Amino acid sequence: MDLDKIAELFGVHVIETYDLHPEWDGMYLHHRRLILLRKGLDPWKKRSIFAHELGHAFYRDETHGDTRLEKRANEYAALLLISKDEYRAAELLHGPHPGAIAHELGVTPDVVNTWRDIYIRALT
Repeated sequence: MDLDKIAELFGVHVIETYDLHPEWDGMYLHHRRLILLRKGLDPWKKRSIFAHELGHAFYRDETHGDTRLEKRANEYAALLLISKDEYRAAELLHGPHPGAIAHELGVTPDVVNTWRDIYIRALT
C-alpha cells in the first residue's frame, strides 16, 4: 500500500519533523491539509501512524483527542494496512502472537489488535 500516493490523492502534504509534542508521533492538521510525522520513527511505527493520520484526513477530522475519532482513525489504518489474506498468511506463519504478526505485516501490534477487533465484531 503506497501511503504517499494516498496522501497525494487526498490532497494532503506530509512532513517529517522533530517538532512535535513529545507524546505525539503524528498529527493531522485539517485546516492546512497536512500530516506531521515524527522524524526517525522505525518503519513499522511510521507506516502505522501515517495510515492512522490518513484516516483523520479521510474523515476530515478537525479536532484532536476525541476518543471516538481516534478509534475511527485506528480502524481506518488497520483496514488500509491489513487484508484478510495477509493476516491469515501471517498467522499461519507465526501463530496468534500479535507482535510477530505485526512484524510480518510491517505494522505495530496495536494495528494488528485493532484489525482483530474489527474482524471479531464482524463475526458476531
